[in-house]
Parts: sequence; structure tokens; C-alpha cells
Amino acid sequence: MTHLVRFLKKARVALRMHRRRPTFVSFNVTNRCNEACPMCSIWRDEGEDLPLAEIERIFTDLRRCGFLVSELSGGEPFLRPDLFEVFKVLDRLGFLYTLTTNGTLVTGEQIERLSDARGLLQLAVSLDSLRRDTYRALRGCDLLPDVLNTLDRIAAAPPPQPVKLNMTLSRLNYQEVFDMIRYARARGFFLSVFPVSLGGGFEHRADHPQFRASSGELREMATVFVELSRLKKEGAPLWEYSGFYEKAAGYLLQRPMGPCGAGELFVDLHSDGKLAPCIDLPTCADLRQESAAAALARMKTQSERIRSCSGASPCCYTCSYNISLTAEHPVRFVLENARRTVKLWVKKPKA
Repeated sequence: MTHLVRFLKKARVALRMHRRRPTFVSFNVTNRCNEACPMCSIWRDEGEDLPLAEIERIFTDLRRCGFLVSELSGGEPFLRPDLFEVFKVLDRLGFLYTLTTNGTLVTGEQIERLSDARGLLQLAVSLDSLRRDTYRALRGCDLLPDVLNTLDRIAAAPPPQPVKLNMTLSRLNYQEVFDMIRYARARGFFLSVFPVSLGGGFEHRADHPQFRASSGELREMATVFVELSRLKKEGAPLWEYSGFYEKAAGYLLQRPMGPCGAGELFVDLHSDGKLAPCIDLPTCADLRQESAAAALARMKTQSERIRSCSGASPCCYTCSYNISLTAEHPVRFVLENARRTVKLWVKKPKA
């Protein structure tokens, strides 16, 4: 994909976002995972994976409805042997897409093959801690050395797409944030930081006792996000729009979050083809059995449930409020990213 074509596609995405039109579909390519994060329940239900033919049919239908970007995750996507075939399907259909992995299974050959994924916008690797004991507590497995080895290989021979680290912030790791920024900067990576979303009964919520922070810890974590907002405005290698970090600080202090774009700007596609307004709400359609247009029409009947969720039990995911805030403030988002890019050009990362 030429730079001009990619730029035009991104411009179209930005315009559609600003108009609050359906644009993003998060897709769990598989529920299977080799980790057992207590903050996530997807790995507890392996379910079934859509075959390639069904993925192509469903995404063809979603494309007709205006969806342009897919966020590919899991589970662990690299447990799916035909993952690169999924990329080819999305490339044929003209989608842009991102990929999130825990980084424990990625081989050097697979890193090289990412160059062939024409629509890939970014590679995200989950890294919640640089301390082995803390990583084990947060991810349910003692696999930190594997992730760091993968990141060393990526830094030595980076793919053409930006690489970012995903850090879910909690009372166990918030004091590591600035070490993580330095780690990311030294390797030419970006850092994405978002607070763990508390509460049971959801796919990405944590009700484990280890996440129950005191009021003092919540205030300290909120202060971290306020500082991240300031650093982003100065050009630090942080991924999100600065307003998201301000929103995250408010979330930790239990301030109202306001409406998000669930079911309107973005939807969540499960590994078995069922569709939900977002990763935190129940499915309300099945794209194996009905068209995307019919599913989106039914999605409109979920508006009261979506409003209730954002008011009574909000989350603070980057796939919800970051996208929503970016859609509201596209110019500020572009200017912040331009400042970040200039800093990267002026000062190359150290080896």
C-alpha cells in the first residue's frame, strides 16, 4: 500500500469518526490464550473460531456498512495458525487493522512477515510490568522473559508499522509507568496506558482482590494519568490522545465518564461471529445468521442499555473512550501526534 493510499484511507477514517458513523470493529480472532490474566475472562471460554470463509463473508458485509478499521485481538491471536491468512482477507477487502498480542509466541519469521500485511496500522504488545513477580501476578503466567525476548527482536529489526506497548494500570504496577516510558523510548516504541476496569460479570473487568485499591492508591494513580496527559502534550512516546489520560484520571476518582461510541462508532465481534455494542456488553446479534445491516438496526435498540452502562458502570478502555475522544477532537489529536513524530525524527532512540 502506497503512502498516499494509506493517507487517504486514514483521512476517510478520521472523517467518518468525526461524523460518528460506524467505523471500528474489534474482533477476537480466537478466545484461546496461553496466559490467564485475572483482569480478563475471555480465556476461560475457548468457544469456537470463525473459519476463514466466514470471516471473509462477514467482513465483506461489514465493509458494505461502512466499517473501515478492525482491531484484532484475542485471546492470543498467534495461537491461530491461519492468522496471516486473516490479514490477507482484510487486505483484499481494503480494511485497515491493528494487532494486539501478548508477545510470548511471536517468532522472528512472523515479525518479518508483518511487512506483507498491507493494512496493518500498528502492532501492540501487552506488557504490564518489567518486574517478573508483578508480571506473573498480572498475567497469570511466568512468561516475562519470553515477552522481553520478542521485544528485543522487534527493536533490532522493527516492522514497518509502529509498535506500542499496552500497559493496564492497577495498584500493582502504577509506580512503574515512568520506567515503562523510558523502556519504550529507548527501543523506538510507543506506550499505551489505561486503568484496569473494575467489577465482575464482564469480559474485561477485574473483580480479583489484588486490584482493590485504597482511596489513597486511586488518587495516586489518577495523578499518574494527569502527568501522562502533560507528557503527551510535550511529545512523549505515548499513544493516546491527551484527553484520554485526563478522562482516565477522572475514572479513577469516580467522576462521570459521559457517553461513549459503543454500538455507534464501534462494535465488538466475538470469535464465534456474535456481535455486541462493545466488549463489556452482551451480544445482541449473530452475523453468521443475519446481515450486518440487520444487526446494526437491532443495535439501535440497545441505546438505553449503552447509556446505562456509561452512566452507572463505565469502563475506561482505549477501544471506547480513546476512540470517542479522538473523534471529538481530531485536530488536537493530529497536532499532538505531529509533535511526537517530530521528536522521534530529531532524536533517534538509543540502542
